[in-house]
Amino acid sequence: MLTLSGANSYTGGTTISGGTLVVSNVEALGSGDVTDNATLELNTGGDFDNNIGGTGSVVKSGDKTLTLSGANSYTGGTTISGGTLVATNVEALGSGDVTDNAVLELNTGGTFDNVISGSGQVVKSGDEMLTLSGANSYTGGTTISGGTLVATNVEALGSGDVTDNATLELNTGGTFDNVISGSGQVVKSGDDALTLSGNNSYTGGTLISGGTLVASNVDALGSGDVTDNATLEMNTGGDFDNAISGSGQVVKSGDETLTLSGANSYTGGTTISGGTLVANNVEALGTGDVTNNATLELNTGGDFDNAISGSGQVVKSGDKTLTLSGANSYTGGTTISGGTLIATNVNALGTGAIDNRASLLLDASGQFTVTDLTTESGGNTEIGAGSTLQATTLTQKSDSTLTINLNSNTVDPVIHAASQVSLAGTLDITGVGDVLDSDPASTDDLDTFTLIASDKTIAGDFEKLTVAGMDADLADFITVDGRIDDTGKQYELTTALTWYADRDDAVTDAHGTFNLTNADGSFAVNTVLENVDATLDPDSATGWDGTSLIKQGAGTLILNAENTYTGGTTISGGTLVATNVDALGSGDVTDDATLELNTGGTFDNAISGSGQVVKSGDDVLTLSGANSYSGGTLISDGTLVASNVEALGTGDVTNDAVLELNT
Repeated sequence: MLTLSGANSYTGGTTISGGTLVVSNVEALGSGDVTDNATLELNTGGDFDNNIGGTGSVVKSGDKTLTLSGANSYTGGTTISGGTLVATNVEALGSGDVTDNAVLELNTGGTFDNVISGSGQVVKSGDEMLTLSGANSYTGGTTISGGTLVATNVEALGSGDVTDNATLELNTGGTFDNVISGSGQVVKSGDDALTLSGNNSYTGGTLISGGTLVASNVDALGSGDVTDNATLEMNTGGDFDNAISGSGQVVKSGDETLTLSGANSYTGGTTISGGTLVANNVEALGTGDVTNNATLELNTGGDFDNAISGSGQVVKSGDKTLTLSGANSYTGGTTISGGTLIATNVNALGTGAIDNRASLLLDASGQFTVTDLTTESGGNTEIGAGSTLQATTLTQKSDSTLTINLNSNTVDPVIHAASQVSLAGTLDITGVGDVLDSDPASTDDLDTFTLIASDKTIAGDFEKLTVAGMDADLADFITVDGRIDDTGKQYELTTALTWYADRDDAVTDAHGTFNLTNADGSFAVNTVLENVDATLDPDSATGWDGTSLIKQGAGTLILNAENTYTGGTTISGGTLVATNVDALGSGDVTDDATLELNTGGTFDNAISGSGQVVKSGDDVLTLSGANSYSGGTLISDGTLVASNVEALGTGDVTNDAVLELNT
């Protein structure tokens, strides 16, 4: 071993043919080239720019920092036993392996394919891009302080931690389990699939420009934003709140439950191949389509319009209201475990079974088609006005609610079940009056409307019927009765007018007026009108007693039943037709328009007013009261018998049939 310590200036070069030449001064070998066929030990600091060739090795010893800047070609390898060895040329360390037991700093660009081993650290400095391509085994970790360090081998950075304060580009496949920290960015390039499994804390974000980046740890991508222009696969569980953008897709794999909570904008779509993907932000899945072959849980509110396909199920959880507006085709079914799920597209819920444990609203014009719909205890399923449901089975469990909203466009049945209907809980109906509205030229009847039809016998029945949120027997104007028909296969809604008038403790106050929109047409009432035992609320301003009938407007009202109300009848407009001699109850009649009696029997109600009385129909009708109406009498059909000299009032009589005076 020979040591040169002087600041030498010879120019003819140095040849080491045997043993070890130790240099303790950076200028000890003069300015010429070095041919190293044995061992050159550099125990010094500074910039050593002599070119080194030969078959020998170079050893860096001592505590100082030494820079090799030449394009060296020695082949015997490099050992760093102390201090820092800086390479400012990608060929500075020749072509042999590097044993790094201290610090190797690479301040250069290009491809460095020497194999690096040892217990030391590698530092990438400078602005250039450097590629490490070897299967390296050094254990002291890697620091990127400037430029870009590209690893084209999954083992290129050894087994130690990586401190990334610039850019780390991983252009390789396999599993990269080194822990990455620092303020820098990680880039995944190339076509391979690379897995990051470390608990990483880098903050500079992640860019996926090619291939697939798999995160098998929820913290694998640090805390920065992710720009995904290829494929990001999340094979992990936990809460991933990094924002994801870009044109790429996101894949959820593995058996665990992963939550995406960011307002993400990626456009390449989402694939769920395993486990559960939870979105607790309505924008968590970006703007692309979702292929769900496992479980998608939406724990959020707002409008989710991404199209959902696949064999998996969708779960709505949480307290918020979520709207599904896409034309979805998933087949795995839907579970509503919390909040409210609104479907504004008839295909929004796919084609699978629905298990509703919270609140579901079907609110699209047209027919929803599902397999099975079950409303669990405490749940509410609501059918919006204009919506219908085709299901294989319908099950309403005890303490559940089925709400059906009706309008003038509703067609019956609202619900059709091809296999089985099982009823319990509460049926809540709104918009009953709307289904009675039709063309003004037609005659509407308060009659029967089919809500639910089944191809098999309906099991059970509703425990309670409410109308617009109140008990059916307290509803204003319309009484509603629901029942299973004689075949056992249809649940029918029957409707009638009621006299409800401001009962104590009622939900709403009645005003005593029933309005029809087809005012110029006719409207028939086939049900009995009877007095209400009305204890009026002292604070009410209605003043209506619940026992009288007032006919207003230009239309025709037809009363067909044997009515028992006692408060009298007032006709102030249009025509009131009685097709039953008891249709006007037992009270007096004030006729200021037209009263048409199309019936037979004895009519003994007293008639006053300025209006006309018309006798129509083939029957024989007797007027027995002392009447004072002044608008005249028209007998158009049948026989009208006057058994009181004042029975026909004071007006003229036009007799186009038979008038019998029995007085």
